[in-house]
Amino acid sequence: MNSDYPYVSPVVITDAIFYAYGGHTGTSTSAQRQAAFLIAEMAASYDLETLLIPTTVTGTYSWQFTAPIITDWAHVNSVSRVRFIDVEENAYYTNTTVNSDEWSIRNDEYGIIDLHAVYGNCNCSHMGYPYKVEVVYNAGFPTGTSNRADVLLALTTYSDIILNEIVGYGNEAPGDIGVKSFSNQQYSENRVAMLRTAYGSSARGQFAHGLLTKLRKYRHVGL
Repeated sequence: MNSDYPYVSPVVITDAIFYAYGGHTGTSTSAQRQAAFLIAEMAASYDLETLLIPTTVTGTYSWQFTAPIITDWAHVNSVSRVRFIDVEENAYYTNTTVNSDEWSIRNDEYGIIDLHAVYGNCNCSHMGYPYKVEVVYNAGFPTGTSNRADVLLALTTYSDIILNEIVGYGNEAPGDIGVKSFSNQQYSENRVAMLRTAYGSSARGQFAHGLLTKLRKYRHVGL
């Protein structure tokens, strides 16, 4: 997936949710918390390959006659517009019908769409297939999914990690890097191997990663 994140402020986590799920506000400012919440939501969206709430977005894809389109964001709820574009960047045919025989959502959860170009409706003056296709679609988890306890706890945990870095409270190590071995005076510990996750390699980052496991889809595997 390679798509710009469409939001500039958090859409799920609030101060009240952050506090309720164990976040520490301390001396942080509202702007610092908003930044931490946004970064956490962005990380979760890129990790889960979908948006946390239903959102209308636009994607442009290469045209391949026999291959489906894999949308930038999974959990496609609907398609509202398809534009066929030629090599000169001209949109020579557009369909804005919500229920169309020109596209089919093969798998909404994985974001797989089949396009069926109907050239009888096309006013183009040249022959050949489209060069690329622009698709306007709505994608994202239902609101109830993002308000589940596991999702909110994961977002709060990573928000807290980010806020600690911003304000300077500190995490397990600078940058919240995972610590495999620790020794202090007569106490020492050796941890199991750390994963590298979208939320860092620390124990808390892996905790956030684990909370979202059931929502994570490896949708490009085998395609």
